[in-house]
Amino acid sequence: MNANKKNKRLPEHLARKHRARKRLVQALYQMHYNDMTARVVIEQFLEEQDFNKVDTEFFKSALRYIEANKAEIEAQIDPHLGRDKSSLGAVEYAVLTMATYELLQHPETPFKVVINEAILMATEFGGEGGHIFVNGVLTHVAAATRKIEMAADSGECE
Repeated sequence: MNANKKNKRLPEHLARKHRARKRLVQALYQMHYNDMTARVVIEQFLEEQDFNKVDTEFFKSALRYIEANKAEIEAQIDPHLGRDKSSLGAVEYAVLTMATYELLQHPETPFKVVINEAILMATEFGGEGGHIFVNGVLTHVAAATRKIEMAADSGECE
């Protein structure tokens, strides 16, 4: 093992949000397959899972927003799929939904962080190679929703 390798632990506030994103993907997956409302899923998750080290408010507000604005989020994702949505895995679509919500509603979180977190979720929970697909779709979604930020990142600003 490399002795110079840095400990890559996240600061606690970022780790709490990372854990919330993981729970959010799981909740969206559950809502998809069990036709459950955000309210029911939130109650179930809070009762059955340990949320002590999770950004609970982020989890709850994200799930509520996604449920209430499903059409808006799908309108951002679907044009970039390059295939019929029904051929996608539920995990990958849940990851895309979670990340698109964050791209739309949390401009304080850099688009690169949102995409990286989505890739991590797709790698952990999704099918083989799903993270590559998620990366490609979210790069297009970010280009549509974070034009100024992406231009600044690539040095294209005036």
